[in-house]
Amino acid sequence: MVSNADPRRTLALLGADADTAWADQVLGIPCEGVTVKVNMTLTELPNFTARPGTREPHHTGQVNTPLTKAEWRAHHRAANEGVMPPRTWNELYLQTVYDPSVAPPGVHTLSVFAQYVPHRFREGTWDSRREEVGWVVVESIGRFCSNLPAAIIDLEVLGPPDIEARVGLTGGHIFQGEILPAYMWDRRLQARTPMPGVFLCGAGTHPGGSVIGINGRNAAMEVLAG
Repeated sequence: MVSNADPRRTLALLGADADTAWADQVLGIPCEGVTVKVNMTLTELPNFTARPGTREPHHTGQVNTPLTKAEWRAHHRAANEGVMPPRTWNELYLQTVYDPSVAPPGVHTLSVFAQYVPHRFREGTWDSRREEVGWVVVESIGRFCSNLPAAIIDLEVLGPPDIEARVGLTGGHIFQGEILPAYMWDRRLQARTPMPGVFLCGAGTHPGGSVIGINGRNAAMEVLAG
């Protein structure tokens, strides 16, 4: 079995057949996501004030909107304490630049990974605070654009519990577990597990998350090695 499910889901599938020490390692990796996914439809592409225009070369790439070092620290701390920070770091993708067919004519799509957000709120729930989080993300992007939020047609906000429910990622953690130093390098789960014939190929393995393909290659090499 080659599993791209997160390690905790894989552990659940294995049940009593899981190696005890490996199971303890899997359960010891924190797995509570602090990332929110916001999907938007727009009347036009974002017009960035630093590089004006609504159909420019930079729209074809990944765009990040920043935080200061002090904001990174403070907002991560706040989110872990269940408090929504006033601003998010955002990673933007504009799919209709490459394929206009994914939206009706004249409509553009924008998907955003944003952090940090609480996994659970000190006050309220994701159901009661979803709209608030969405607009924090919009305003965090909009300070760099002349046409947001005016260009927004609609938006969808998926917090960590929604991501878990929709795609099966434990804790809504997009990297299948923390990637801080204590859980990296030789301490990260490996593609080959102690259970014969069981391999992992997802972001929970070395070298970690991101769309890099190395996790799958590592698994393939282990499978081929027998």
